[in-house]
Amino acid sequence: MNTSMKPLFVILLAAVLGLGMAGCEADGDGASVNNPGSRISDQDDDGVPDDEDNCPTVPNSDQSDIDGDGIGDACEDDTDDDGIPDDEDNCPLVPNPDQTDSNGDGVGDACTDDEDDDGVPDDTDNCPLIPNPDQEDTDGDGIGDACDNCPLVANPDQADADGNTIGDVCEDDEDGDGIPDDEDNCPRTANPDQADTDADGVGDVCDNCPNTANADQADSDEDGMGDVCDTDGFTCTSGSPFEPLTAANYTATSSTGGLCIGCSVLSPELVLDENNATFAEMYLPLGVAGNARITATENTNANFSGMVNVGFVTSNPDTGLLDLSLLGDFLTLRLYDEGVEVDSFTVGGGLLSLDVAGLLGSPEQTFVGVEVDADATSFDAVALEFGGLLAADTELRIHDTCVKTL
Repeated sequence: MNTSMKPLFVILLAAVLGLGMAGCEADGDGASVNNPGSRISDQDDDGVPDDEDNCPTVPNSDQSDIDGDGIGDACEDDTDDDGIPDDEDNCPLVPNPDQTDSNGDGVGDACTDDEDDDGVPDDTDNCPLIPNPDQEDTDGDGIGDACDNCPLVANPDQADADGNTIGDVCEDDEDGDGIPDDEDNCPRTANPDQADTDADGVGDVCDNCPNTANADQADSDEDGMGDVCDTDGFTCTSGSPFEPLTAANYTATSSTGGLCIGCSVLSPELVLDENNATFAEMYLPLGVAGNARITATENTNANFSGMVNVGFVTSNPDTGLLDLSLLGDFLTLRLYDEGVEVDSFTVGGGLLSLDVAGLLGSPEQTFVGVEVDADATSFDAVALEFGGLLAADTELRIHDTCVKTL
């Protein structure tokens, strides 16, 4: 090569090498393509970048996460989070910590729709735990014969009081005490000795007042003790079936009406004091054609609601027990809404809707109340009116105002 050409050749060679190196370090947009730090990381080569992969070290391109906890199923050993490892779980994709497997086939009940493997799906199977592909149901009660405790007599509730696997409707001795039900004085409570101390036809073990005859088993306050021997009287206290209306939410007022010379109402506020021993008094003289009334009115702008039994606990000091044969036709319960009467009920006169509880635990007291659908008949006040043409001087005491939600 000519000595004079060498410098030119060196310059050309340097230019070519420079262009080649520049092409290796930059692409058209200037981004580096040979810089390892700029590559997308995907350790498990499943096509999902590590920073988005819910299981970056185990291939799981579907990113399945059945329990939605952010950790891919491929990366955890308890997919359904029921505390049972997948390799031991008889239903690994559906939580079933109890591992119930009624038919013992190794597949948890939660994972099968035919637990008894009889070919009938559980939701239509009339015996889902006992194979019965024919679905025979002789008595048509919805329970297949194969699992019906009384297959020839309909008993969809499968009641079996004595737990002997024979339905109550199929046996004549429900309590299994050896006494046929039609002769047993306690057919649902075992009592082979048939003891009946008060001879009222109800065995002692199921009698709510075993020492005092009360064949009707009346229990007005539903405290489990029959009215005729209920020593705590008519239970009208907070938390009991009957609760008292109180001065905190109600106001008691009194009035007299008609030709009621000498009529009086004393201490009406005591019907709201939650003390059965105290009482308001209404007094009507002989031959007076007037009336006296005590009213309990709700004072928080909230009416009664639902089915209720509402009334007053009363007594008559002249006869001890409130004698309805003498006073019944002179007692009326009245319901009001914003001062307007919306209904009334008089004891006697064939108005059976009025419920007179009769004797309570305290022998001189009677609850006079009425069952009312307060949603159908809206009312915010209840009154007891005592009046008419009486044959004798008469006093009526009112101890409590009570309500029971039915």
